[in-house]
This record gives sequence, C-alpha cells and structure tokens, in this order.
Amino acid sequence: YMKGSGLTLNLKYLLFIFLLISLQSCGYNLRESPSFLSNKNIAVISDSNSLNRLFIEELRKANNNVLIYKKEAINDLDLIININNHQTKRFSSGQGAGARTLEVRIDYNLDFSLENPMTSDKTYHKIKDVKYLAYDDSQILAMETEEKDTNIDFIQLAIKKIEILSSTFKE
Repeated sequence: YMKGSGLTLNLKYLLFIFLLISLQSCGYNLRESPSFLSNKNIAVISDSNSLNRLFIEELRKANNNVLIYKKEAINDLDLIININNHQTKRFSSGQGAGARTLEVRIDYNLDFSLENPMTSDKTYHKIKDVKYLAYDDSQILAMETEEKDTNIDFIQLAIKKIEILSSTFKE
C-alpha cells in the first residue's frame, strides 16, 4: 500500500514540474512590482536623437508624467534625468571564410546624471552593456529589427537601474 501512495506522490510532483515548465515556456510570469518611477514628475534633458527618443518612449511606459527637454516648473518635479552621452556602437566580432562578418557586437553606453530638485542632490552614473548578434548578409532587414529590439532591451535595463538609483534619493 505504501508503494502505491509513493508513486502517486511522485506523479503529482512530476505533473507540478511539468505545469511550471509549461507556464514558463509560454512567457507567463507574475506581475512586476509597482514601479518606483510611477506617479513621479520626471524631466528628461537630452539631445533629440533616435536613441534618446526611444529612451523617453520606454520611460513613458513606466510613468506617464515625463516632461521632455524642460527644466521648468522645478517645484513640481521629483526627478531630473540629464542624459550627457547615449549611444550604441557596432563592431564586427566574428569573421568567417572570405572575411565575412558572422557576428556583430553592439556596445551600449549611457552617461547621465540624476538630480533631486527638492534637495539639489545630483549624482553622475554610467551604464554599459554588450550584446552579440548573429549576422547574415541575406537578412539585413531582420538584422535591423533585431538591433532595434536590442536597443529596447538595453534601455529597459537602464531604466530599471535608474529606478534603483533614484530610489536612494531622500525625499
């Protein structure tokens, strides 16, 4: 009788593991915790290039109260993000026969400062990241889409780091 119940327990355990793997593989995850940046008035001061516009677009997904290029109404601001240098660089990192590029390395660099207008605290930060992408001459359009997706991934990671950094400011 004990062997039968042990088999049932193992079967339940295996079914539970299978269920977890199934949910994970379809992209299911628990909701993220509420963002520290939500309901904050944020000003972003930067050049108007495509990477900075993408940064602001992604930041607005976490917070609707984002002002662009403005430092006005300072009394109402909770955070100022001043982007000094924001860029990606592409390098050929792997070559095959005939010196053809097989892999591209994308370097991400964000130099910025965070300022709390209430206390005039200002801190300077750098975020760097690297990603390698497979490269195929015959799929240039797919490569451009993959590079844009990579830029979004870089920016989302940077926003999470900025959220952590800004949470250390005293009110």
